[in-house]
Amino acid sequence: MKSGFTKMIVLLVAACCIQLFGCTSPPMEQMVIKGSTTMAPMLERLAAEYQTPDQKQIFIEATGSLTGIAALIQNECDMAASSVSAPTTLVQEAEKKGITLKAFPVCRDRIVPIVNTANPLHQLSITDLRHIFSGKISSWKSDDMADANIQIVLRQTASGTCRMWEQRILNGASPAPGHIQVFSNSGVLAAVAENRYAIGYISQAYLNHEVKPVEITGHDSETALERTLFLYVNPDRMSKAVKSFLTYLHSGPARKMIRDSGFVPITHDN
Repeated sequence: MKSGFTKMIVLLVAACCIQLFGCTSPPMEQMVIKGSTTMAPMLERLAAEYQTPDQKQIFIEATGSLTGIAALIQNECDMAASSVSAPTTLVQEAEKKGITLKAFPVCRDRIVPIVNTANPLHQLSITDLRHIFSGKISSWKSDDMADANIQIVLRQTASGTCRMWEQRILNGASPAPGHIQVFSNSGVLAAVAENRYAIGYISQAYLNHEVKPVEITGHDSETALERTLFLYVNPDRMSKAVKSFLTYLHSGPARKMIRDSGFVPITHDN
């Protein structure tokens, strides 16, 4: 009698476990990706296509590239999305914790300078851009612009786009006084679209009819602002879910989605 009662209790507990907690289902796989605001919309599309409500969930947090890498070092996320190579300071910080950051190239992109559609400007050299963004040139000297002061629009310092612009364009110079800083590509678009005298820079994937791209002239104009967008991982903490998602990014459907998002997917040919 006691044995039968014990078996009944075990069966009841098992039944409750299955009903309440789904003990027979595979465990939920969850990933958190923090970082690049440039990459966030693309990653959200990829995650939506890849994940399943019952077994895989991916959370994207657009915090800025450098903030994302810092979060990865602190074990606050599974992957960091970055629109720039990890800076030496963060690489060294990781190494102090025994972490060797590993980068997985996802796609190619280009940063594009933009002005308001009312601005008659069409092209600038790298030197021109450096002089404008450092304040050496501070006004638009044009019959249509009435010698108005230039409004510089920059990204915030945690942005990978900002860091690359500082490296390739400012090249050690300080930004012009009176500049404004915004959080995202969309913020730059809005600021430039609303101000006739503004100039900023965005990922080419975000270009729209509300602003005008500026052509870069000169011998290095084709490659000056090209870049690779990365997903960074801590190799010692790579889960099966992370490995599976990275593999998925090389699939045909994922490459098409990357291309449709305005970027150039990484292949063995590029």
